[in-house]
Amino acid sequence: MATPLRKRLPREFKNNLGRYLGMILLMVMAIALTSGFLVSATSIQVIDSRSRDTYNVEDGRFTTNFEADDESIAAVEALGATVYKLFYADMPLTVPGDDTAITVRVFENRTEVDLPAYIEGQAPAADNEIALNRNFCDNLDLELGDTVQVAGEDFVLVGKVSLPDQVTTFRRNTDFIFNSLQFCVAQVTSETYERIAASGSQYNYAFVLDDRDMALADRISFESDLTEALSDNGEVLTDLVDWEGNQGIVYATDDVEGDILMWEVLLMLLIVIMAFVFVVLTNANIEEESSVIGTLLASGYRKRELIFHYMTLPLIVGIVGCVAGTALGRLVFVEPMKNLYYNSYCFPPFEQYWNTKVFFITSVVPFVLLVGITLGGLLSKMNATPLQFLRHEIGRRSKSGGVRLPDWIPFPVRFRLRVFTRNWTHFLTLFFGIAFGSLLLLFGFCMMPLVQHNADTMAESVVAEHVYTLKAPLEIDGTDMQRESFEAAETLATTEDLSELNPDNMLSMLLLAQEVDEDANPVNIYENSQEAIDQAEKFAATTLEVDRRMGGQKEETTVYGVQPESRYWDFVKVSSDGIDVGAGLAKKCGLEEGSTYEFYDKYEDKSYSFTVEHIVGSASDMATYMRIDSFNQVFDQEPDNFNGYASDLPLSFDDRYLVNDLTPESMQGVADQMSDSMGSIANMMIFVAVPIYLVLIYLLTKTVIDRNARAISYMKVFGYHDREVSKLYVRSITVTVLVSLVLCIPLLIWALSLLLEFVFMSYPGNLEMYIQPLAVGKELALGVVTYAVVAFLHVRAIRKVPLALAMKAAE
Repeated sequence: MATPLRKRLPREFKNNLGRYLGMILLMVMAIALTSGFLVSATSIQVIDSRSRDTYNVEDGRFTTNFEADDESIAAVEALGATVYKLFYADMPLTVPGDDTAITVRVFENRTEVDLPAYIEGQAPAADNEIALNRNFCDNLDLELGDTVQVAGEDFVLVGKVSLPDQVTTFRRNTDFIFNSLQFCVAQVTSETYERIAASGSQYNYAFVLDDRDMALADRISFESDLTEALSDNGEVLTDLVDWEGNQGIVYATDDVEGDILMWEVLLMLLIVIMAFVFVVLTNANIEEESSVIGTLLASGYRKRELIFHYMTLPLIVGIVGCVAGTALGRLVFVEPMKNLYYNSYCFPPFEQYWNTKVFFITSVVPFVLLVGITLGGLLSKMNATPLQFLRHEIGRRSKSGGVRLPDWIPFPVRFRLRVFTRNWTHFLTLFFGIAFGSLLLLFGFCMMPLVQHNADTMAESVVAEHVYTLKAPLEIDGTDMQRESFEAAETLATTEDLSELNPDNMLSMLLLAQEVDEDANPVNIYENSQEAIDQAEKFAATTLEVDRRMGGQKEETTVYGVQPESRYWDFVKVSSDGIDVGAGLAKKCGLEEGSTYEFYDKYEDKSYSFTVEHIVGSASDMATYMRIDSFNQVFDQEPDNFNGYASDLPLSFDDRYLVNDLTPESMQGVADQMSDSMGSIANMMIFVAVPIYLVLIYLLTKTVIDRNARAISYMKVFGYHDREVSKLYVRSITVTVLVSLVLCIPLLIWALSLLLEFVFMSYPGNLEMYIQPLAVGKELALGVVTYAVVAFLHVRAIRKVPLALAMKAAE
């Protein structure tokens, strides 16, 4: 670069300090916050993917009534797996100074499977020592050395631990919500476990397959053989869970994966905003420097020298912004972003991993955009002649002299209109800039109301006060004799040492057990009122998958087999040959009435073709409905098969048969959990949006002031005071900003609908588009407040416009 041009750079930077600092701030904030989140989230994914080998995470687990004998375990291992004891007992835990009722799941120190990772401290080594899961300790402010009580006995906290099968603390795998405040997991020594928990042990076993890459369908086949092997050896299986269905293992990572897509969409939005700003500022800079460029060209400078000169500062700005943003994101923002998940879930110790994709989309893409847009703008403008540059004819201004305004309009109003008409393209740019920034704000403000609205809809869509899902058919309307017979048979089956039973009682039990009809469905041992029995309705249910409309993934749907003329699913009118689908499932998967679609059973590796007859229910309804007789025929079940009851009155069941109890309240609990996990994400998005919005509005409105600097100087020469000049120019900008904030709302709602549909495509369920009026009000209010700050800065800038500028030659 020629020396004279090089000497202009510091002066040019100083004269446009606000513009260049604004660009740097915009890039730094966008890159730092999004890279901070994406680095933390992708690092968590790496940690999780490596946990399977690092901590020897199970491939599945099963629970038996009693401790399985060696022959039973050997029969399972002969199928191609290694079985490990993973016994536990649920016991009451008390934290001094806290009256909360807490349940702790106590395990022995693990040394073979689902190995612990200690974040602080060490494994218990003495009888009075205990280790608790890390996030529970953090939530209750427990530190190493503190004392807690388990079943009334004092224990010293010596370790904060993460167990890979208890990353998310669900009491039961079929629960809808987890609780990290009233439920925790612990490890103690083997001797301590035998002393305090052995009598109440749950006989849980984890298995690790010889072939750890076995497909899900093959694993399900293996687990079916496992069930048969245990049954053949006299074991009573009470639970069996594959690792992909274990919420303690997969729930947290699924949550992280969904949020990554949300932040990638946010990043793409920020990149579009940055590209927009770069275009505006590049054009403004070239137009302002038009006469200088013309003079240099006329003086013999070549175009490539000028292009290199005018690319220098944007290159420096881009490098500084990307380097500072990346460094700030990795050094400062990874920790708070990581805590968004570590406060709720008990992941292993955090390590930060390099991710090339994150670096590329957060740093390389913005830099390439800045350089490419600036270079493109320069190349397109450099086709003009030196004379056109000198006459400022590259801005494509109208040569018609502008619109003639009526004389009866007061001068201040006419002047403001003239400012607007002469800068209408810049004000149009300002409108779209405000729309982009407002979309960013509204994206953050509408997240929580959207989640809450859909949670309320989900709660309202539960067809009964209780929807009980069972592991197997269980009759609730048996006679007293049938209940006594099945209770006797169950007692005999669940008593490990029959010698403990009273001989007389044992004899009567044996006689009663003989009355059990082995060909009939089991009968519930708990008596329910006739009123409750009469209003309860049987149904059958299973789970299938269907392709989503976009994203290349599958959506899980519960297929219900319902009674003809059902009192609870009264909106289902399907015939014996087709299915009805919920409106939410239809929208998310693009299902249409009269069309046939493939539904897939991932556990059986089998597909089914169904024709959609009706689309029913609300926008949150993700279920599929069939007649129960068709259900049993399609899925090769007995004609009288069922595995659930819908009931408006509570029913009592043997816990061995009950999977879950779906109620409107439990769905509201899911909403509260979603709000808790997504609330911090939404707040962080607002934290990202506000400063970026401030910088965006400042940069866009500043270009209008800069382009009118000479006219402002003329006004001062003619005797106008700074306050009067500010009213004439700033008020024109103010009106444009306020009108733009209101007029862009329909555009925002349309764009946000598309964005949210894409963002939530990877989440299970269908979130109906809902924008709370209060969220729009917040966006408008924040937009006004933000512009008030910007307007104050512009008033100061107008005061600094020198009178000498009017004396300089315009051409």
